[in-house]
Amino acid sequence: MNDSQRSDPLAPLDVGLERLPADTDPDKVADVLRRDGGLIIEGLVTPTAARAIDAELAPHVEGRHAGFNPEFDDVFYGSNTKRIQGLAAKSRTFVHEILLNRVLLDLADRILLPSCGDYWMSQAETIFIGPGNAAQELHRDDLNWADAARLGIDLQISVLTAVGDYDAEVGSTMVIPRSHQWSLDDPIDAADARPVELDPGDALVYLGSLVHGGGHNRTADRWRKGVYCSYLLGWLTPEEATARSLTPELAASLPERARRLLGWSSLRGTPLDADGAASALRLWQLDEADHARHEGLFVQ
Repeated sequence: MNDSQRSDPLAPLDVGLERLPADTDPDKVADVLRRDGGLIIEGLVTPTAARAIDAELAPHVEGRHAGFNPEFDDVFYGSNTKRIQGLAAKSRTFVHEILLNRVLLDLADRILLPSCGDYWMSQAETIFIGPGNAAQELHRDDLNWADAARLGIDLQISVLTAVGDYDAEVGSTMVIPRSHQWSLDDPIDAADARPVELDPGDALVYLGSLVHGGGHNRTADRWRKGVYCSYLLGWLTPEEATARSLTPELAASLPERARRLLGWSSLRGTPLDADGAASALRLWQLDEADHARHEGLFVQ
């Protein structure tokens, strides 16, 4: 990086992202996220909770082949990476410790609610990067909604929580701090990326506009274990068909806030200060006769 870049507030940071403890004031966490595009929350969950999530997901991970789909190019998703979805149906600890984590919801309230009536989960999956897996192409998650990404608002918050090894040698996530402030058309130089190393229970939290990518696992026998979860503006379509992964019985056993995040409850479509008819608008407004089909789960 040259001297002119160092004085440019939009240039990437020479150092990595800021690290904050989980009990940091939510307003400060939001300020750092807006400034740098990402941060590390130390101790988002306890090491015990991280181990529990790993253990609950282990049978599903072991039964999943590495790679995305043999019919397609696996370079981006990782030919030796294991990804499973439907985590809310597979790990109750994930629901209570990550999806409903008060630190994350406080942050999402501050970042996302100014642009929507409510937000929901876009996707949750394991991203377990295996030995020898090459580095992922640096990218922005917001480009899944390419037109909305050009509106100049925050579309989503992503969270990668370490549930096992998560160091640079094993393929920790690479990020370019403050790249969320760049134009979407600006070139990306991989030399600006910095590794994010985490202990079990720590989390990398970042905006969907931040440039990032999975690192190269240079080990012969270790897996990088991260559990991904993202919160998305309620008027955008999630990446994962989460509601389809839950039976009515399982959905009914979850807290009401979890049901809203997972698409099993009505979702407010307009801000709380909306007037007139707009104040009543919600997504998943079923006919009254249909409410009983799922014991009122869709009633807000």
